[in-house]
Amino acid sequence: MKITPYSWAPVLLIMSGLIWSAPLAQAQNVGSAKTVKNASLQAIIKSGGAYELDLPANGWKLEGRLPGATSAPRKSTGRDRIGTFHQISTSFLNGKRTAQIRVYDSLPIALFRDEWRSGGENAAPFPAFKTLPQGAYRLSFQQKAFGHYQFGKLGPQGPWMLFDKQDHAIVLSPADHFLVSTMSEPPDGPAVSGIDSAIREMPAGFTHSTLVVAGNGVNQAFATWGRALLALGGKRRPANNADATLAKLGYWTDNQTTYYYKFVPNLSYAGTLLAVRDEFTKLGVPLGYMQLDSWFYPKGPQFRWNAGGSTLQWGEDEYRADKTLFPRGLAAFHRELGLPLVTHARWVSPQSPYHQEFKMSGNVVIDPKFWRGTADYLHQAGVVTYEQDWLDKNAHTEVNLTDPPAFLGEMSRSMAARLSIQYCMPLPGDYMASTLYSNVQTIRTSDDGFERGKWDEFLYDSRLATAVGLWPWTDAFFSKDLGNLVISTLSAGPVGVGDALGGVNVKNLLATVRKDGALIKPDTSLLPIDAVYHSDAAGDRAPMIATAATNFGNVKIHYVFAYPRQPSNSEVTVPLQELGISGSVYAYNWVTHQGRTIPANGSLHMEFTDGWAYQVLTPVTRGGLALLGEADKIAPLGRARVASLSESGNALSATIQFAKDEAPQTISGYALHRPRVKALSGIATDVKYDEATHIFTFEVGPGKSQTARIKLYAHRE
Repeated sequence: MKITPYSWAPVLLIMSGLIWSAPLAQAQNVGSAKTVKNASLQAIIKSGGAYELDLPANGWKLEGRLPGATSAPRKSTGRDRIGTFHQISTSFLNGKRTAQIRVYDSLPIALFRDEWRSGGENAAPFPAFKTLPQGAYRLSFQQKAFGHYQFGKLGPQGPWMLFDKQDHAIVLSPADHFLVSTMSEPPDGPAVSGIDSAIREMPAGFTHSTLVVAGNGVNQAFATWGRALLALGGKRRPANNADATLAKLGYWTDNQTTYYYKFVPNLSYAGTLLAVRDEFTKLGVPLGYMQLDSWFYPKGPQFRWNAGGSTLQWGEDEYRADKTLFPRGLAAFHRELGLPLVTHARWVSPQSPYHQEFKMSGNVVIDPKFWRGTADYLHQAGVVTYEQDWLDKNAHTEVNLTDPPAFLGEMSRSMAARLSIQYCMPLPGDYMASTLYSNVQTIRTSDDGFERGKWDEFLYDSRLATAVGLWPWTDAFFSKDLGNLVISTLSAGPVGVGDALGGVNVKNLLATVRKDGALIKPDTSLLPIDAVYHSDAAGDRAPMIATAATNFGNVKIHYVFAYPRQPSNSEVTVPLQELGISGSVYAYNWVTHQGRTIPANGSLHMEFTDGWAYQVLTPVTRGGLALLGEADKIAPLGRARVASLSESGNALSATIQFAKDEAPQTISGYALHRPRVKALSGIATDVKYDEATHIFTFEVGPGKSQTARIKLYAHRE
């Protein structure tokens, strides 16, 4: 499994037009109060139990008061997984509870920690803020399937995003016990973060924490918040090719695809899927894996594979391949197919023998024995990813402190190092809980059957997914739908189709894969830019503008996708500054195959064709040189093709990757004058240069290895 290293990026604050690095947190006395602060946040606990968190950059203040008798506030220092901190604390309710506020050195993060020193009633949550910032825009995620975004409302599980027109932003969320945490802002009461009221008593020693994270803009605040949760959970963000679903093109049989509970009658189900594999191979777009949806195991009162429905009786009877479909078993089918498998899972039906064999909670198994046996069975059958569906309602435990983490925790532990996990129909708590489980790598962020009406929900929900280290999955679509394919590729997550035999659009699929089916995609997921959050929060519904990137260090490629949300919108213009670009770029219109240079501080203009627009922005060197990569690919500079790219003086150096036995590929770029290419390894042909468009091309192929190293010079010496 390929894992990217975890590291904290320096956190910068914009103040009075200048960039300041946040200094170390400090602790000091203010009369009878204790204060800890850094340049972003100031926390205070006063004698008598009043507390507050101040954000001086935007004038926001969160205030509350502890109930009952409190002790004199104390201050201390320490270090946890987020980093070093200064802390103030006090006991309340006559010493039964302890309240702590941590402010971290050099990070715009505060952690509120509530500890039950003795067992007691689940009441008087801390923190409880009298009011939230007035006039701030609100964004949160619903406690419904997929946790879809919502503006203007605050969901009951968090996270809550509050932001204003000046790009001040804060995120509030639970920091632990995500599956039983609640957040609320009743009309006549404070905004609180606590534990589900269905749990009436708390044990001695129990702690619950809440994060408050500040940022300069929605995306930065979400990113900083997500890094904090990942640090607390001890999880590293997986690479975007960490498993088969992330590395290769896949075939899916889930809802809205061709072969969902249906197969070609004269071929059988297994025969149909074997024919699908053969067709993709023949067409030159080999599949990297195949997904088997809920049809593959027996369900319902009669233990039938083709029993369906969403009520409890239609859950799993036995999590094994149905014998009428796979008479020789799943492992035998895998050997014949020769592809890794992804398998879907529901909840457990009431009539399943599992109720007598294993420890259950609600409609799921929490018994380690079941999960170890399931992991063994799947691994031996060639399954590489386990997809847990219906997390919103049916696949649920009872509400208590132990069973919800046992369900997801035993699932993860049993499959660690053998299978990755995908969450489907998740609630916001499931997104956040994934930070505890290293092999939970992908998550569905939009409803079944990806299509135009789901683009907004996918992009906004991807913001939550990527913040907590998950790669978003659009769900399957048909290869003829180019717009869906572009978004799915730019998501940097899985890409999969559900075409019928004879219905594959080869041209489209070749735009996203190499010869071996490896996905060529960005480093980061496609996400709305900050300006879109402001527009939608204000109800303007301006065109969606979303970006992804490939970051090579001193060369960063931006992929910009846009589409209208109102009939009157035919185009959109966005300043480069709003895309996070400070220098000049060459903007390549991937749809029209034309391009132009945009100077620093200029703007990108995009016209909509067939309801969307897509451009690739690559930086222009001081010598007037820009590499575009393999221009017919959706992500022409994705790492599966361009492994490295760097600028040095008037030259660009690149490493080009190839599939085994892959032919030389055409690489394109922009140059003020005819450039020169030199192959340091592999082979490269002479440059062809168009004096009118300033576009150059050359062929590059591997030598003895599957890579080629080239150097491009801005002009002939």
